[in-house]
Amino acid sequence: MININDTLQTAADTAILKTICPDTDHICFFDIETTGFSRNYNIVYLIGAVYFRDGISCYSQWLAESDSDEAYVLSAFNDFLKDFHTLIHFNGDAFDIPFITERAAHLNVKLDLSQLESLDLYKTARKCKSLLSLPDYKQKTIEHFLGIEREDMYSGGELIEIYKKFAANPSSTASSDYKKLLLLHNHDDIEGMLSLLPLISYYAVIMNSYTVDSAVIDKDTDSYGNAILRLISECSLPVNVPVDRHICLDDIHLMIKNSTLSIMIPVISDTMKYFFKDYKNYYYLPSEDEAVHKSIAQYVDNNSRVKCSVSNCYTKKSGIFLPLYDNCDLNVFKKDYSSSANYCNADDVLLNNSDSTSKYIHSVINHILS
Repeated sequence: MININDTLQTAADTAILKTICPDTDHICFFDIETTGFSRNYNIVYLIGAVYFRDGISCYSQWLAESDSDEAYVLSAFNDFLKDFHTLIHFNGDAFDIPFITERAAHLNVKLDLSQLESLDLYKTARKCKSLLSLPDYKQKTIEHFLGIEREDMYSGGELIEIYKKFAANPSSTASSDYKKLLLLHNHDDIEGMLSLLPLISYYAVIMNSYTVDSAVIDKDTDSYGNAILRLISECSLPVNVPVDRHICLDDIHLMIKNSTLSIMIPVISDTMKYFFKDYKNYYYLPSEDEAVHKSIAQYVDNNSRVKCSVSNCYTKKSGIFLPLYDNCDLNVFKKDYSSSANYCNADDVLLNNSDSTSKYIHSVINHILS
């Protein structure tokens, strides 16, 4: 078995790392290389890990010189992990972790990852699909989106034949070149994971981990001179995003730049209807075009009232309204009973308390990103 230990030139974003684990010395990034997908017949021939000591990025690699070295590779990795409690990987929940766990069990090698926290950057990226809009979520695709280009031009599958050539005669001159290719690919994969950390900044948006700093109604005019009302909210993210994003849905604009999230929501000025749920306790007054509770309706002439149905059991309110996608404990208004669009009174969002404002902004962003 060959063991490589060295430092990386690439520095991790410590601000993002600390959002994952305050003690960064207990974080380990890892990636494995195998001779195939079968846990019964293929082996783990290389494991690479990145970790931190006093703010310096370090890495270790364990390379099997033959199939018989697999047990030594797994055992060395298990010993290495005793100082860590958080594992970060790319698609490791689905592939790397179950693969090395089963291979270790098959070889009677002690390897227990169940006590370690696990963060899968592939799952994190997939959860950010609505923000990233990538053609796929392979590691190299995400790296390209983040502006990262690597030296390694091989895929893990293409390196299987190279490993077989290396293992056939590890001490040969040709195998020295094969070894460099194997180690470079794994090195770039684990180093690339550090570069994927900015994904956490987008994940913070998905998880509502931002602070709503302000929300105000802005008045403007369109090209025809018509008045336009918009709710403009500014929010602070815990860390900067690496690439600006702009999403538009339902005339709502969501913009993310650096550590600021801005959202513009259309506001309408209209008369809306609030529908009472217990319509059997209400009477509709045609002359008023509104419903009143039976305790009040008893004083109205019988000819001037009718028992309510679900469609006419409402009271009306004029004012400015915001689109509503989650009731947020707010009164729900509609233009008509059959209307699919829901609204809330803007005053209920902006004037009640800051919690109401934050809850509403979160709900709209969740709708945009759902």
